[in-house]
Amino acid sequence: MKLSNLTVEKLWQRYLKNRKVEFRNELVVRYSHLVHTHAARLSRKLPAQISYDEICSAAFDGLIEAVQAYDPEKKAKFETFCQQRISGAVMDWLRSLDPQSRTVRTFEKRRQLAREMLDAEVGREPTESEVAIRMGITVDRYDHLCRLSQLGKEVHFSAMEPTGEEGAHGPSRVWDVGDDRLNDPALNVSRNMLADHLTKGLSREERLVIMLYYYEELTMAEIGLVLNLSESRVSQIHKEILMRLRHRFGSVLTEELVA
Repeated sequence: MKLSNLTVEKLWQRYLKNRKVEFRNELVVRYSHLVHTHAARLSRKLPAQISYDEICSAAFDGLIEAVQAYDPEKKAKFETFCQQRISGAVMDWLRSLDPQSRTVRTFEKRRQLAREMLDAEVGREPTESEVAIRMGITVDRYDHLCRLSQLGKEVHFSAMEPTGEEGAHGPSRVWDVGDDRLNDPALNVSRNMLADHLTKGLSREERLVIMLYYYEELTMAEIGLVLNLSESRVSQIHKEILMRLRHRFGSVLTEELVA
C-alpha cells in the first residue's frame, strides 16, 4: 500500500530528525518504484546477460545513498535528486564488471600474440623473458602487468577446498556461514530459474511485462509508465503472452507464475 503525501512528509521529518535506520528503510520502500522504473528502462538497452534483478540491486544502493544524503532545504525535489544517485550507482556497478583496465587488456592481447608467434618460431613453449623481449618491454614491466592481470581474474571457492581428512564437505569449509534470519537462497534461485524458463523465447519487452507484473507486483498502468506504453497496450501484451505460455505449459501456468 502506498503512503499518502502527508505520511511521507511526516516520515521525512522523523528520519531527518534522528536518522534512524528503520525510518530510512521505510523511505526506501516508499520510493522503490523509482528503482524498478530505472532498472526496467536500462534493461531494455543493456546486453541480455545483465539481468533486471542485478540492475535493481545496484539501483537500490543508489536509492539508499540518496535518502541518506538528501537535504530538503536545498529545495530540490527528492525524485530528481534520487534519479541522479540511482544512475550513478548503476553506472559504477557496470564499470566494476570489468576489473581490468584498458592497459591490462591490451597487454593480455599482445602477450597472447607474442606467445603464439614464438611458439611457431622455436617449436616450444616460450619463456616469460622471451615473451617480454618480443613485446619490447622490460622483464620487470612484464612481471608487473602479469600481476595486475591476475588481480582481475576470478578465484572460485573450489580452488580453496581443504585437503585434510575432513575433505571438501566437512566442517573445515569455514566460508559456509548460515544466517537463520534469511530465507533459503535456493528458493530465490529456483524462482529465478522458473522465471527464465517461463519467459524463454519472449522479447525483452514481453519479458519485462511478466517480471514487473508477477514478480514486482506493478499494476498495468505502472508498467505502462515504465515501458512508455499505454495501459491498454500493456494489457494486450499480457494477454498475448499468457495465451502463448498456456499453449506451451498448460493449466499449471498461473500457479507457476505466482508461486
